[in-house]
Amino acid sequence: MTRLASSSVASFSVASLSLTLLALPLALAGCEGDPMPGPTADAYVPPGVDASLDAPVISTVDAPWVGPMSELVDPMCIDGMYRETLPDRSASIDDLIASYSPADAEAFVQAVLERRYPHGWTLVREGREGFIDCLMTFLSNRGTAEGVLQDLGTVVHECGHVYDLGLSSGPNNVYAIRADLMMTAAGGDSTARGGQTFARSLIRADAYQAMRPPCTAGMFRGCDGYADIYLDGDPTDGNFESGDQGFNLLLEEVVQYSNSLALGYAVPDRFSGGQSVSDRDGMLTFLWYMTRFLRLARTEHPSAYAHIATGDGGRWRRLVLTIWGRAWLYLEATEDLAGLGIDDDALMPLATAPELVAEIDMLRDAEGCP
Repeated sequence: MTRLASSSVASFSVASLSLTLLALPLALAGCEGDPMPGPTADAYVPPGVDASLDAPVISTVDAPWVGPMSELVDPMCIDGMYRETLPDRSASIDDLIASYSPADAEAFVQAVLERRYPHGWTLVREGREGFIDCLMTFLSNRGTAEGVLQDLGTVVHECGHVYDLGLSSGPNNVYAIRADLMMTAAGGDSTARGGQTFARSLIRADAYQAMRPPCTAGMFRGCDGYADIYLDGDPTDGNFESGDQGFNLLLEEVVQYSNSLALGYAVPDRFSGGQSVSDRDGMLTFLWYMTRFLRLARTEHPSAYAHIATGDGGRWRRLVLTIWGRAWLYLEATEDLAGLGIDDDALMPLATAPELVAEIDMLRDAEGCP
């Protein structure tokens, strides 16, 4: 059941290491019955980031790993075989809340994440070493422990971006999936930005966008509040807009919305009764965008599709299948957690439309899954 929400959305303009940031998105939260403004624009990312590439191989750890059980994943393929230890949301943080001091906000974030979502703390810790101090930039409410907890989803999401971009270099993108798994792939940006795919804004003209039109001023339900942020602009006009970015940074959003949802699972008690956040909405929206991109690539941009499906040693294909599996793991885990979605009931049938899910099937076929 979806709920209405309100949100205080802050925006920033930061110049660092030649990266011009647009207004960066904050998590949506609020009280039932109030209007909900949309998310704000994500960071400008130039074609290639001057940083070192550091992508260790997968390792196996002894922990109670679980995987997705949805009918939308294939247990015999990469997505259905994905495993992760779910955050320990039963770990008490009562003592941390009781002893909270604004002067110790950073230590409080570390302690909460280490107990509830250790990978989230890795993203924050490493992200702080990037082109901005993502913790201090996005931790907007330090006055109370409750305020800090409400900002955690935003902090983890944005620090995840900064961490991944810091690991990426030139045509290579790096995605920190979990503590022991980083995945890399090359050439995924749009051709105008030096890659081999196309601007993600082009999916806005497909047949699916009309099923959830972009929100207009004053609207917050029954419309796509992300389109004007992530699918904006004209890739031929010579001006940068977020929508000019290619498949690589569309997948970067899928990864970070997975982290937002994981944080929602880990700290479901950060909002009081009657409040909702858009964790599930963001996850479903970007799965919808991802499969629509795949469909448009396959039907109208064959060279881009070939790069995604079979190019670069199959890395893009395996990345898509991995993050598809992780997304459904957390969508299942949060299904019965009240307040983690606003309009997710309406988004679910869009994200699971059979002809779009078929695009994942085709990647499984390209992978050679039985």
